[in-house]
Amino acid sequence: MSKLKKIIETIVTFLIVMIGICFCLALCKVWAGEILPQDIFKETGLYFLYTIGYGALEGDVVIQNLLAMVGIVALALMTTFLTIKLFWRLDDVELISDVLWDEDELSIRFQNHGGSICDMRAIFTLYNEEKMENIREPKEYYMPVLVKHSVWNLKVDMNETFWYKAVYFLLTSSNVKLYCVFSFVDTKSGQSSIKVEEIKKDNLKVKNRLLEYQDFVKPVCFSWKNLLPIENGGHLVLTENENGLFCSYHFAKNCTSTSFVMVYYNFQDYPLNLEKYSRDTTHLEITFKADDIVNLVLEIKLAQGNIIRRSISLVKGTTKYKFNFNEILENIEEVREICYTLFKKENEPQGSFEIGDLKIVTR
Repeated sequence: MSKLKKIIETIVTFLIVMIGICFCLALCKVWAGEILPQDIFKETGLYFLYTIGYGALEGDVVIQNLLAMVGIVALALMTTFLTIKLFWRLDDVELISDVLWDEDELSIRFQNHGGSICDMRAIFTLYNEEKMENIREPKEYYMPVLVKHSVWNLKVDMNETFWYKAVYFLLTSSNVKLYCVFSFVDTKSGQSSIKVEEIKKDNLKVKNRLLEYQDFVKPVCFSWKNLLPIENGGHLVLTENENGLFCSYHFAKNCTSTSFVMVYYNFQDYPLNLEKYSRDTTHLEITFKADDIVNLVLEIKLAQGNIIRRSISLVKGTTKYKFNFNEILENIEEVREICYTLFKKENEPQGSFEIGDLKIVTR
């Protein structure tokens, strides 16, 4: 029924436009004094019949040629539009405007208002208008069949670099656009259709309201309770308190200078993706406490085997250490371990320090 309505609307629209053109030409003849005002509708009818190929028209050759051209163009356009209305299903499948965010994933929904479709593909691309280039590789998703009057609820992982950066840029930059190109095939006619939609900042929703920057950039916290110990020539005693993990270490006299003790976060099974964060606005933050000078080494072990090392000198009292991502030249990709290592050669044979939570902070 909806297709029939669209077909009728298309035909009526083109007829009204053609009659309007014919009426304007007849009105011009009235102004020129070639016909009487009461004959304007008769003249309009003659012009219209000539335009659609019925009836003869005598007189000005220029008007005849003009009306013939109008008729050819109008009928061609109307045929094209009718073909689109009959066979193309662009309006049947839509990208629902609200994109739902819940910290761990983003929910993007496609609504099929018509019959069954197949081979549906959704390609998302980030485009920088200022540099006129894509940001990263596009993300593509596939749905084999979407039955009539159904919804494809596409959930994407916010731990993926592409999607984290997509939301971050939408909230912070007016130059970066997120586009969705989706295509599908009508299972009955075999006709392919393709649409392009832009996902804007105002489309991002959380709990029935717009997603705010403050919602998205909350610090990611890794509790000190997940730290694991390693001893290599030294002895380490761990004690939990309200503020963090209290570490007491001791090296025997016969230990070599390469002896060490360590506490670390293990991300082997679920690598930590730091690449998704903006290098210019993100840092690691850890709070330490010590009763004397302690020299630690922060080690970030990446999936490809590279290790990033930074020295941390603790003084008596509280030390809040910040490691800015833009301080290093290499890319921080998937992280397998983050370690706090204490070597004998840089420290007293015994001592203690306290470690708080590890935070990923975006300004």
